Amino acid sequence: MEMIKLVLFLVFAIATIVGYKKNNRGLMLLGAVAVTIGFIGLDFIYGFVAELECA
Repeated sequence: MEMIKLVLFLVFAIATIVGYKKNNRGLMLLGAVAVTIGFIGLDFIYGFVAELECA
């Protein structure tokens, strides 16, 4: 899971920098979505699946 977070953080950094330099809002949005999924979404999904397995 930590490797996925690291990869998504790198996607965030690269997409945001390239998107800013090219004035491309889509790339900057991709970076924001990647960091959101990496640091909030994964923990939510793993917790949700764990609770479903316990029930």
